[in-house]
Order: sequence, then C-alpha cells, then structure tokens
Amino acid sequence: MSLSASFTSLDIPRDNTPISDIYARYRPQRIEIAGAQGHPTPLVESIAMASVAPPMPSNTANAELRLPARLIEEGHLSEAQLETIIMAHDAHGRDLPGRFTIDDDQTKLSRADDDPDARAYRLGYFLGDGTGCGKGRECAGLILVNWLAGRRKAIWVSKSATLIEDAIRDWTDLGGSPADIQPLSKWKPDQPIPMGDGILFVTYATLRSAGKCGTTRLSQILDWMGEDFDGVLAFDEAHAMQNAAGSEQGRGVKPSQQGLAGLRLQLAAPCARVFYISATGATSVHNLAYAARLGLWGQGPEYPFPSRESFVSAMEAGGVAAMEVVARDLKTLGLYTARALSFDGVEYDVLEHALTPAQIEIYDAYAGAFRTIHHNLEAALTATGVNDASGETNASAARASAKSRFESTKQRFFNHLLMGMKAPSIIHAIKDDLAAGKACVIQVVSTGESLLKRRLETMDPEDELVEGALTPRDYVLGYLEQAFPIYAQKLVEIDGNMVAEPLRDETGALVVSREALALRDAAMMELMTLAPIPSALDQILWAFGDEAVAEVTGRSIRPLKAEDGHLFIEKRFASNNSSETQAFMDGEKDILIFSDAGGTGRSYHAAQTAKNQKRRRHYLLEPGWRADAAIQGLGRTHRSAQVSAPFFRVCTSDVHGEKRFTSTIAKRLDQLGALTKGQRETGSQGMFREEDNLESPIARAALRGYFADLAAGRAEAMSFESFTDWTALRLIDKDGVLLEELPPIQRFLNRVLALPIHMQNALFAEFMRRIADQTERARAAGTLDLGVETLRGEKIEQVSTEDLWTCPKSGAVTRIIGLKVTDPVHVLGAEEAISRNPDKLPMVNRASGRAALISARPMQMYDEDIVTLMRKAVRPNGSSYLEETRLESSAWEEIGKPEFSRLWDAEAASLPKTTTTKLYLLTGLLLPIWKDIPTTNERIYRVTPDGATAMIGRTLSEEGAAALRARFLVSNPQTPQEMLTAALGTTAPVNLGRGLTLTRRRVAGEMRLELGGVDRGMIDGLKALGCFTEIIAFQLRVFLPHGDRVDTVDILARIVGLETAMTSEQAA
Repeated sequence: MSLSASFTSLDIPRDNTPISDIYARYRPQRIEIAGAQGHPTPLVESIAMASVAPPMPSNTANAELRLPARLIEEGHLSEAQLETIIMAHDAHGRDLPGRFTIDDDQTKLSRADDDPDARAYRLGYFLGDGTGCGKGRECAGLILVNWLAGRRKAIWVSKSATLIEDAIRDWTDLGGSPADIQPLSKWKPDQPIPMGDGILFVTYATLRSAGKCGTTRLSQILDWMGEDFDGVLAFDEAHAMQNAAGSEQGRGVKPSQQGLAGLRLQLAAPCARVFYISATGATSVHNLAYAARLGLWGQGPEYPFPSRESFVSAMEAGGVAAMEVVARDLKTLGLYTARALSFDGVEYDVLEHALTPAQIEIYDAYAGAFRTIHHNLEAALTATGVNDASGETNASAARASAKSRFESTKQRFFNHLLMGMKAPSIIHAIKDDLAAGKACVIQVVSTGESLLKRRLETMDPEDELVEGALTPRDYVLGYLEQAFPIYAQKLVEIDGNMVAEPLRDETGALVVSREALALRDAAMMELMTLAPIPSALDQILWAFGDEAVAEVTGRSIRPLKAEDGHLFIEKRFASNNSSETQAFMDGEKDILIFSDAGGTGRSYHAAQTAKNQKRRRHYLLEPGWRADAAIQGLGRTHRSAQVSAPFFRVCTSDVHGEKRFTSTIAKRLDQLGALTKGQRETGSQGMFREEDNLESPIARAALRGYFADLAAGRAEAMSFESFTDWTALRLIDKDGVLLEELPPIQRFLNRVLALPIHMQNALFAEFMRRIADQTERARAAGTLDLGVETLRGEKIEQVSTEDLWTCPKSGAVTRIIGLKVTDPVHVLGAEEAISRNPDKLPMVNRASGRAALISARPMQMYDEDIVTLMRKAVRPNGSSYLEETRLESSAWEEIGKPEFSRLWDAEAASLPKTTTTKLYLLTGLLLPIWKDIPTTNERIYRVTPDGATAMIGRTLSEEGAAALRARFLVSNPQTPQEMLTAALGTTAPVNLGRGLTLTRRRVAGEMRLELGGVDRGMIDGLKALGCFTEIIAFQLRVFLPHGDRVDTVDILARIVGLETAMTSEQAA
C-alpha cells in the first residue's frame, strides 16, 4: 500500500549546530518529513556545507512523491535518506537551461535553442554521502519512487559484478523482488534484452566493452531503454568515470574509455533521471567531466562557465578554496548533498618507525646501488648510441622510455622497502593491541603477487623458496633484465633529420653492446649483494600465521610459513575473501589485512550484529596514490550501527623522503575533501596536515628558489656538484644559467627518496625551512589558501550588509558583509625576539630610528616565475620581507645588542594594546559569479559576529568589495574612485576613456597598477603627476603609484583630466 511521503518545507532553514571547526550535526535544513526517524548513527556535515541551505522543494515534488507507509514508520528509510530522495526527485523535475544537439562522438553537447532537432536535458543529482549513510538504500528508494509513479525501467551502474548482491539487498529491504534486478552480463552483447520492467545492473567494465560482432554494450543498453527513457539512471561509485574527458598529466592526456562510455550513456538519454553516487566524487577538478548533467558549464548566461575547460581553468586558478565552493554551491542549487557518519569516538594517531642503525646501513647501501645504476644507465645510453658523446640524445623516445621505467621502478622499490622496514614496529604494535582486547585491520595497496609469480617462474622446481627471494629488490632486477638499454643503435636520416634506430645483424637479430651489457651486469651484481627486506604483508602474515590473519586481497597465490620455518605456496580463490571476512567478523580471527580488492563494499567494523565486537585498530600502512581508494578503505571500519568507533593509525617512518608518499596522498585528499564535502579537512579525516602536502604552489615556489641557491652554491645541506651527482637532476644549461624548465617537485621528491638517510634528512630540513618562510610570506600578504578558517578576535562586529546578487533559479542571495575585528596586540621583548631569531642580525634604520631583526643572508623567492632576492625583517609589530636591492640602498645598518634592545623595547612599549581591522566577507552563492570575484585574496572564513549567527564566506579587501559593487550595483565606473576600486578588484583592464586603461598586475612579486594606452607624448606629464616608469623585458611600462602615503584617487583624477588636455593639444 502506498501513500504520499508528506513533507513540509521550511521557509527559514534549520541551523545545524557545529560540533568542531570541521563538522556540524546534520538534520535536513529545508524540510520536515512526517513520521520520519533519525539515522541509526548520528550524521555530520562539514561546517562549510552546513553554512548553506538547499532550496525548498517544489509543491509538485511533494504531490508526486509516494512510498509504502511502513518504510517510513519502521525507519527502513531514515530522515536523511528520505531527504535525498525528495531533493533528487525535485531536481529531476527540472531541465538544464536551453536545448541541445550532440556531437558525432556522442560526448559533447552544443546549445541550439532554435534547432528543431535539439533536445532538452533533464537535470541530474549528485549524492556524495560517506560510508555508512546508506547510499545504496537511497538509490533503491529513488528507483522505488519512480517505480510507483509508473517508470518501471531503471539502470544501476556499479563498480563490480559482486556488488549486485548489495543492490538486491537494498532493493528487497524496501519491498522489491530479487528478480527485479538482472545483470547485463546475463545476455551476450549481440542479444536483445528480453526483460520488460526491471532494474538492469551494469558494471563500468561491461559498459565500455563490445561483443565479437562489433556490437557495443552501450548500444545494447540504449535499445532496451528506448528513445524516451525517463527512468532512473544511477551511477553508483561514479568516480569510476573520472577522466571522462582526459586530464593534462605530466606526460600528456590520459583518456578513459570507461568515463567516455558513462558520458555517452548520459547524453544519449536526455530524459533519464541521472543520479550520481560517490563518497569520493573526484580527486581532481579535471575528473568532474563525467558530471555533465549538473549545469556547471554550458553556453548561455544561465551557466557559470561557457565550457568544461573554462570551469576547470577557473577552479585550478582558485585552488582548493575554489573547489570548496563547487560543493557548497551545488547544494545551494539543490543538486548535491554530502553527509558522513559522526566521528564521535573516532581517534587518530601516527605510528612512526625509527629506522635502526642496521636498517639505515641497508637503506644507504641501496641508495648507493641506485646511484651506480643511474650512472651506468647514462653510460649505457651513450654506449648503445642513444646519446652522443656530448650527452645529447639521438633517440628521444628510447631515452625517455629507459629513464621513465627506471624512475617508476625506483619509486616503487623504495615504497616497498620502507613498508618492509616499518613492519617490525607494526607487528609489535599489533601484539600490544591484541593483548589489550582489540581487533586489528591493516590497509595496504600492493600485495607483491606479480613479484612472487615472476620468482616462481624463474625457479627450479626442486629449489626451496626462501624469504630472501621475495623482496622488492626483484623489481629492480626485473628492470635491469628487461628494460636496461643494452642494444646498440645506429644513426639514420629520416626527412632530413638524423635519428637513432636499433642495429641488427645479418640474421635480423638485435646487436648487443658489450659495454652496456657489462654495465648492466655490474649493477645487478652490486644489487644482489645487498640484504633483502621481505614485504610488510608477508612479514605480518608470517609473524601471526594464517590461522590468526584474515587476508582480503586480490592475489591468487601467497607464500606461507610452516612450523619448521620453511616457505610454501598456497593457492587462493575469489571465494576466500568472503570466507576470510566472515571469519574476522565472527571473531575466529582478530587480524584482517586488505588491499583495494577488499576496499569497496565490505564491512570490517565492530557491528552490532557481529560476533567480533572488539574495537577496531585500523592501520593505514599504505594509502597508495588514489585518494578515493584510501577513503573507501577507511570507511570499512567506520560504519552505521557499530558498538564502538575505530582508532585510525597512520604508519610512517623517520625517513624524510617518505614525505614523497604522504605528500601525494595529502594533496589528493585535500582536493577530494574540497570537491566532495565542501571542505578540504574532511578528505583526510584529520590524519594529514597541510604541511604534509609538498605539491602545493607554495612548495613549488620554494623549490624553485632552492634550485637557484643550489646552483649558486648558497645551499647548506649539499653542494651543487654532490646534488647533481646523486640525483642526476639537471638544473643549469651548458653556460651555467639556471634552466627555464626546472624539474617538477614530484621528480625532486623521487630523487631525494633515493639519497642516503643523512643526506635526505639534511636536504629536507633545509627545504622545509624554505617552505615555512614562503608560507609565512603568503600569510602576511593574505594569499595563503588554508580552506575554511575560523576567524577569531577579542571583538567581531558586523557593521554592514549589502545584497549583491540574487540567483534567478534558486533565489539564493550573494551578500557583502562588513566586519570590524578587534584583536589584542602581542609584542615580544627584545631578548625573546633575539632568541627566537638566531639567524637574523640586529639592525637599525638610521633614517627612522627603528630597530629590526633582518636575515643574515638573502634567500631566492619565486612569485609568478619572477625571482627576487629577499630578506626577512622582524619588527615589534610584525614581520615583512625586504628586497635585497632596496635593503642595499636603504638606511639599515647592523648595531650592537644593547642599542638594539633599547630601541626595540621603546617602540614595543609605544604600540597600541589592540588593533582593529576592517574586512568584508562575500557570502551565499558564489559559483555563478565566480569570474567576477577579485582574485587577490581567496581565504575562506567562518565568522560568528557578536550577537549574530555564524556565517562562512570568502574575504574581500575594501577595494575588492568596491569593485563588486561597481560590477553589480554600479553599471559603469565613472568617477576616479570607482575606476580605482574597479581596477583593484579585478585583473581586467578598466577603461579610463580615450584609449587609456588601468590594470592591476603583479610585477617582481608586488601588486602594481599599470597604465595602458600611453603614448610617448604623455610620459613626461604622467611622471610629473607622480607616475613612474620601468623598463621590463625591453618595454617601457608606466605605473600609477598606490599605497598608504599616496593619494592615488587625486592622481587618477588629474590623469583623466590631463589625458583629455593632451588629446586636445595633439589634435591642435
């Protein structure tokens, strides 16, 4: 029996209470659902997402929504799950603006409102809930609503064939029949699907496949759907479609046939009710290409961006702060929701393994071996003719292939080596956990099965398998055997160019270079003499025995250790993973180790229904490179209806080069949290810090400066010669000039990982100091991108509110909020300032009589690829950076400590006790007007003004706020003040009239205002008014002065008048 699932829309959205700086308690903000029960486990939402509310659903959605009464009364669908169904159903009642035709490749839409063949496309909905929220149940509920409305065909696309069991469970729990869901694999690709009503279950792998006769699965599905299919098209684990349009990687575009197939299916069914489901929607903004039905881009003023490419470009330019806006604004538009299980009770810590002296000796020996291999590789490339005597390449493809495979092999090797070295500490910790009554779960990515199989293929059947034979060392030996260049090359002329190609003898066999072969054999010999380190997975399995360890991985064979210590091979089958999981959940085994094969769809938590209800200690031993898989893995032990929350433990070591691995995952988790939860900290669940991300713009700028100092001999950790000898990184050209294209930070981190421990620790310490300095400089300039920060102050007053823009579709309002923040001033005494800054000299400015601590040595800093020598200056009221050239020509000079202390303390005593800052906050819907928002400061703050409610917004300077007013509230800047504020708030040129423009630009690391359209006859007059000129890249450029000591508006007013007069004189 069905009835209307009645809900009441709330005119004033519910305010969900924050429980930390990251999360807020979750309840539906816009609707009250009659009779609905709360979720079995409390849910939370990121603070950023909680700061905005979705629009009220339409009355039509309320009238059409029908569900069996018992599903609501008995709590089979919780209040939060019902909200998703209601909001998705409402979104599906609307179309994307305009009508469209589809291109020949079936992957791109073009707007063609007047074309009679153009079609309207229904809006989609994105469900971004985390594990434990019941995404499968929500999907089944949405299908049921449409089923009861007469739309009895649906498609459920998922990651793997085994997940059909979960889909059937969720469907039958809501009263459906198991027979309603049928897998596409039941029929051959060239067969018509005879099923009438029903849910077609499709895997992404099947979706992209084709039959023997050339018939594609996609066409088979479309034939079954029919031309006007308007049922639910659900993409479960939608992140499997990432890279639908390719992404610009370091080595070119990376297309995804799987993503393209999903995109084609969406675009071929304009009326389909598209439902994206993923807790890990995209690790990069590039990977949102599959979400074509959310209206993020399209032709026409109704869309925020004209194309996918412009959307990606804008989001990348805005950094993670921009990605956070995407998730929040999609929720505001009623197209997205993302809740997560409450993290109450969840704990985190870091298990850091300190390498023993013996392990350091082994690590350093391997570093030396890789140095030998690298040198031998270069020599072999010359010996075979790939390189000429000068080091230039004759065969760029062969050289790139050899070096690329070597670097990836090296990276994989050191990852496995570090995991193996950490295993003793992890085993010891697991023993302590078991003794304390806990159950342990270990998350890995690699299983070493390919290495094991290769070893078994090369062994004599009568040989005994030993631990030393199963080590990461085999990866390198395999590279040396298979990919090290030993075949001679010859030069041939093709199209007037001399290129190298393999040399063959009279029988057609490849000719081996004896010199290169000797180099390879020498490298293999050196490697074979080094101590082997077994993989962490095997060490854990051998330490506790397979009778205590449940293994849920994809490997088909594994090495086990008998009681007498000898190794033997055991076969594994796909069914083993289910039985091993059950053994762990039943308490027969208290240790479970899983890889990606066990990272999706399985539960290892302390479930209320499980026999094993011991608290889970979840060891993140190997997060891997894929942020989405890492998050999926963490969700295996933290789920609904658990008796205790897990204790997460990140496993690392004191090897600084290991930051290579934590850096990449920290970066991707940042992006993932921003895109899918509206706030970056939710991606890593608090386990990784911002400083763990060494692939940020700040880190890249710091590295560029460090490279410059290395080349100039100013680095302290290593000499330039030693650095290039060990890393083989090329920083300068043959004339000794720093290269324009320097090695990217990923390559630098890879090479550092292969240095001896003492070298990499010293180098990393110096590099991290530079990052800290660059970060502090960005913080002082207000350009540091930290995500959602809580603005704190002794007193915060809301002094103004202005409605800037109202979205015609959702009614959401964008506002400028004026704030006045009062803070106490904390001033250091001279002695404490000196002790905190041992690398700085006490100095005085003889012109002003003020004291400062200034860096003893200059440091190279990069800002938008412009290099500047800078020194840091610490003063009683804060710190700043001085350009070396300005310091040399200034009145600063070194003084003794007594005089310095007297001057410093006197100034410190004269400073005010509080400081008041005025700032503006841009709140509400931002994405549609993103291109109009000034880009000088993209910090996002959560603020609770005195006597007001909390709000989240993007900060604006006074000039930026004025520029937005000029854009939206003033039709055209007319006065000099309006012209100035408009120029300061955007990078677009502001028309001053009669050919002159004013544009904000960054020059040598500082913001300037440049006058454009100036001819030679104007320059003397402009300089007389206070403008200044500078020759940059052989061009004379004119700048308008701007700052506290200059009346820029007055100069601009006179320039506009002067320009008119000049034009008149020239005409005469």
